[in-house]
Amino acid sequence: MESGGRPSLGQFILLGTSSVVTAVLYSVYRQKARVAQELKGAKKIHLGEDLKSILSEAPGKCVPYAVIEGAVRSVKETLNSQFVENCKGVIQRLTLQEHKMVWNRTTHLWYVSFHPNEL
Repeated sequence: MESGGRPSLGQFILLGTSSVVTAVLYSVYRQKARVAQELKGAKKIHLGEDLKSILSEAPGKCVPYAVIEGAVRSVKETLNSQFVENCKGVIQRLTLQEHKMVWNRTTHLWYVSFHPNEL
């Protein structure tokens, strides 16, 4: 504090920076909490149901979060779990999503660009 009992410019800058960091972290927390709630409410679909009709009725022909249950056959070989004995599984589709940081010259900010690649 200055001699008059008033906060200095450095203290105002520190308070402002702290407030901005707190606001950013809180917004990230709220976004992650919302995604977690959506995952908890994921729609459960059995393979026996008409999966194509469910997808065609969905907006954008896509179900954002879903649990698809049922028995599948492996095309090549099954995967063995390294943690659970006699537990086998298959990979139906493998999607690699690339996260790329891009500089926006207009706003002078970095943003994340997503590029999904199906393997």
